[in-house]
Amino acid sequence: MNSPPLDLKARNSSCDLVITWAPDHQAVFPYRYLREQCYCANCVDEWTRQPRLDPDSIPADLTLTDMKLVGHYAVQFNWSDGHNTGIYSWTHLRRICPCPACGGPRPLQPLPAENSP
Repeated sequence: MNSPPLDLKARNSSCDLVITWAPDHQAVFPYRYLREQCYCANCVDEWTRQPRLDPDSIPADLTLTDMKLVGHYAVQFNWSDGHNTGIYSWTHLRRICPCPACGGPRPLQPLPAENSP
């Protein structure tokens, strides 16, 4: 489950990121959904693991200004709202995959302390 995707495509015109996990598994991640799912220390309390980010504070016109791979295990996004500290592991992205086969979009859930994004 920690395998990198086959392809990542940012589409600012439709404000989403398309991730191809396998030839028969492609998912569209709306930017606001991805931003809400950030597990950095600014967005999630490090001790309680409870969300700190108010989803209403995310701009409706949020865009992706840059993204870069982090090793072979994650991607980091730079958002138009200035946020850039979140690292999204492949495992985390698969866990929150919004495609119907994976269960659709879901709200941010606290992670168990022993897990990392």
